[in-house]
Amino acid sequence: MHSRGFTLVELLVVMTISAILIAAAVPAFQWTIARNRISDGTNQLLSHLEYARMEASRRGSTVSLCRTLDANATPPVCSSAATAGADGNDWAVGWVVFEKVAPNFDDSNVEAGDQVIFRQQAMGAVAAPGVRVMIHSSSPGAEFVAYQPRGGGGIVGGGQTFAIDYGTVLTPISADRAITTITLTNAARCIPITLLGSLRVARTAAGACL
Repeated sequence: MHSRGFTLVELLVVMTISAILIAAAVPAFQWTIARNRISDGTNQLLSHLEYARMEASRRGSTVSLCRTLDANATPPVCSSAATAGADGNDWAVGWVVFEKVAPNFDDSNVEAGDQVIFRQQAMGAVAAPGVRVMIHSSSPGAEFVAYQPRGGGGIVGGGQTFAIDYGTVLTPISADRAITTITLTNAARCIPITLLGSLRVARTAAGACL
């Protein structure tokens, strides 16, 4: 039997239908990527905050998290400085969890003798322009959370909120971008920390944390 193949019209019809299907699928695919990246960023930060709280109680000493521009440094340096592609209160550049060791007392910095417990690397390439996870804190300039042992005074850094979103890096870069000035996407999540140190994950409404 002789096969006549496809005509030009048939190929054009198939290509047109394929293009329509792809165009319809791309937004859904992008939404899935954003939702997954936001979920990953939220889960990592939430788990490390809870871990620091638990370790402070278990070790009987203060355990802190702080934003750092280089989690691999020895020792890492806590920083609230802006950098290329990241605001000064964007924790997506990385953070460290560390135990304060006597006689050290500065909960906001890693001092000689303190024990680094965990190093969180940057979440994606931090460079402008770009699309990546952004984790903004509501306390610009004080980029740390310190859990003290039970009976030792609670938490330093309570009362703030972290907003986790995925999208194009905000420009121009700011040293202290307030999260109340950021319009969050519908997929964004927030982590409010109470004054007592309890945590929860909140959704967004009208572009802001609930």
